[in-house]
Amino acid sequence: MTGPSRPELIHTSPLNFAPDVTSGEHIRPDITVTDCTLREGQQAAEVAFSPDDEVEFALALQDIGVPVMQVGYAGTDDRSVGRIRSACPRLALASLLVGWKPDALDALHSTREAGADVCSVLFRSTDAHLEKLRHTRTSAIDRVQELVAAARAAGFRDVAFGPSFSTLADVDYLFEMYRAALDAGATVISLADSTGTAKPAVVRYLAARMRTLSDTAGVRMHMHNDLGLAMANTLAGIECGADWIEVTVNGLGERAGNCALEELVVALEALYGIRLPIRSEGLYGVSELVSRLTRIPIPPMKPVVGADVFANKLEIHVIAAEADPTLMEPFDPVLAGNRRTIRLGRGTGPTGVRMKAAELGLQVADTRLPVLVTQINEWAVTHKRGVTDAEFAAMVEAEER
Repeated sequence: MTGPSRPELIHTSPLNFAPDVTSGEHIRPDITVTDCTLREGQQAAEVAFSPDDEVEFALALQDIGVPVMQVGYAGTDDRSVGRIRSACPRLALASLLVGWKPDALDALHSTREAGADVCSVLFRSTDAHLEKLRHTRTSAIDRVQELVAAARAAGFRDVAFGPSFSTLADVDYLFEMYRAALDAGATVISLADSTGTAKPAVVRYLAARMRTLSDTAGVRMHMHNDLGLAMANTLAGIECGADWIEVTVNGLGERAGNCALEELVVALEALYGIRLPIRSEGLYGVSELVSRLTRIPIPPMKPVVGADVFANKLEIHVIAAEADPTLMEPFDPVLAGNRRTIRLGRGTGPTGVRMKAAELGLQVADTRLPVLVTQINEWAVTHKRGVTDAEFAAMVEAEER
């Protein structure tokens, strides 16, 4: 790949595709995205989906082409699996199996009967966590192998081994767990930065080493955002051969959340030239849907889908954007279903006022522009925020009287 797959829409650094910069990347051509919003996202403090919400959201994911959706926990959320299975025949469904629970084998079979296609066997990986569960290193591996083998026998399409707190574990033991799971038949092994405390260099090291364990098994990334690194760490893993990626819409998740679906899809195309079989122009709609269902507003500066990420306010930037929007944008908003806009506030000049008036269908004579510029800037400083479209329209109307 020598550049973006849709260069007419993408305007990123040419160094992203320079051979001497990217020669160390080992990116797999096929990347499987799993949306975990119903499981990980629902663990966010304020999030709870109703049964109808779950189906509506699943249908939206299926519509834009997300291949895999993690519905929840095996045994606990089997009804949700069944409802979504009936409504979304094209969507592969995954369940998370809590491996240390006594009824894990029963849960494995019940979620398979409900319609789950992917079983992800969860187990702790640090000595401190294992001690809390009254497991030794040896007994943990024995249990993982038992559950992986049982999941393969149950007929799941894929069986993943997901050791939580992977980046905090003893590395030698972590890879002993991976090898044991692969020997038992796991088709995917996972790296989880469960507290979001690993830096990209650590993820690269671990992902590259995981990639050497099997030519055929998938390598999965599950990154948390406690230090704002979920996206960077996910991409670090992809650069080293990770080909299964877990995300959530709007980055929802416990504490600071997880890698965001909408950001990952666009970043892969814009930075790596990888166009996933996901309809990116539908991302904004899915983001808005999740915002509505969770009643959590999308921050205006949220990458890709925020209301202000394709907005210009400062006069020199508005002038540049008017001449050529690509001068001020990393990609065309149509790529994600978002839109361009002009914002008014501190730093607004006559070009911005004229363009905003045109955007709203308002008639403003050039002779009135200086007065409105002064009014807008003074208003913004006084009120400590930008001027809304309705407030601007009222200013224009007042000027006419």
